[in-house]
Amino acid sequence: MKTVAFFGMLVLSLILNPPAGTAQSYDMFVGTYTSGTGSKGIYRFNFDAATGDVRPVSTMESPNPSFLARFENRLLAVNEGDGEQATLSLFDISTAKEKLLDKSTTLGDHPCHVAFDPAGNIALVSNYSGGSLALFSLVDNRSKLILHDLLEYEGGGPDTDRQKQAHIHSAFFNDELAYVSDLGSDKIHVYSLSHDGTDLRNGALTLNEQSIIHTIKGGGARHLTFSADGHTLYTIQELTGQIAVFRREEGEWMLKQVESLYGDGFEGKQGGADVKISPDGGSLYATNRGDANLILHYTVLPNGLLEWRNKYSVQGAGPRNFAITPDGAYVLVANQQTNRIVVFKRDAFTGDLEDTGKRIEVPAPVCIIF
Repeated sequence: MKTVAFFGMLVLSLILNPPAGTAQSYDMFVGTYTSGTGSKGIYRFNFDAATGDVRPVSTMESPNPSFLARFENRLLAVNEGDGEQATLSLFDISTAKEKLLDKSTTLGDHPCHVAFDPAGNIALVSNYSGGSLALFSLVDNRSKLILHDLLEYEGGGPDTDRQKQAHIHSAFFNDELAYVSDLGSDKIHVYSLSHDGTDLRNGALTLNEQSIIHTIKGGGARHLTFSADGHTLYTIQELTGQIAVFRREEGEWMLKQVESLYGDGFEGKQGGADVKISPDGGSLYATNRGDANLILHYTVLPNGLLEWRNKYSVQGAGPRNFAITPDGAYVLVANQQTNRIVVFKRDAFTGDLEDTGKRIEVPAPVCIIF
């Protein structure tokens, strides 16, 4: 009897005090558009990994924080505006009483994306209308931003409405290299980073171009992601609603496959928005806003190619961005035009999605991160 009682107490203790690394909930941050929407900026929630429920935690006032990036207890937000309103904001999020630590101009209009490097000491900001990429370091225990470099791009593409000039839309890191997508010229620029000193505060921090990946002409390269082994690259094409799959062979990125984001017979406006790989590496998801308002699901084959599996209504309009919980159990879609986030349950074996019926009401949500 004593053994049974002890076992019962042990189980209860594990439930109430799960071991380190056993996530019961996650911090979740949502970036929004504030102009004319009633939104205050960045919303922080607690996401229950067992139930899919959320609890509001706090709000950070910030103008048009259209994209967010997080490294440990630091949060970066690009404030999408022009001139002096085009800024990068740095927050301390170590407690629910968040603090704005620093803010800097991005030297380019309408910044739309920001990314930390793997070490959390460097940030890249994509200026969409400015057609430029800003390179920052974070110094003094990541409490201060220093702007080191600004790369300005030229060129355009065949879409006379959307590709009259360069439009830098995102920058992602993989194997210490930065992959920078230019929607305007259908290119992905690949860079290494170098620094000529021991302290990021001093010395020159620069981007060195290694190669250029030419994507689909008129496709409008927007965001990208990588396979689990890092050897396959998936880039979403905003203007044509496609995913282009590149495989690295002998140091070169070779186009291997092009998949549609809508299926046969669709004739509406395209709007490829976001693309991500599941934590287990077995599924790829992508959103198509435009008129489709879908999230697409593909199985990732052993060779990195994609096999279409299913498509799901996002139960709203304008799915600009989505996020997968770190445990891979849920997919949350930010529907900008219908002011809500839709929560899908993800099957751990098939990757299939099921609408939970849960909704998070947020004005003009455009970015979700955990």
